[in-house]
Amino acid sequence: MLRRYRDGMSDATQSAEPRKYVAEYAGGPLDGQTEHRFLVDGQPEERLAQLALVDGTEAMFDYVAGERRQLNGETYVTFTFDADLSDTLQGQADPNEESRHL
Repeated sequence: MLRRYRDGMSDATQSAEPRKYVAEYAGGPLDGQTEHRFLVDGQPEERLAQLALVDGTEAMFDYVAGERRQLNGETYVTFTFDADLSDTLQGQADPNEESRHL
């Protein structure tokens, strides 16, 4: 009976271990960076908001999940930069605004 209990604990411990995936960032200040993240309810997040320091200024940058693939038994998810929902850094020009200086 003790053996059966011990086997049960072993199985429960393995299944309780949180699963991870690799987030790859495309575009924005995190372009080309990767990190391991925990799955949420068994799935990668659909959106990520990341705090980053750019030229001495902290800002929040949003990324949207895109392509998913398996590589060497790990799930990889590409997160694409969402400029519309990200902070604008001082000194960045508005691409929709015409230049007043010629």
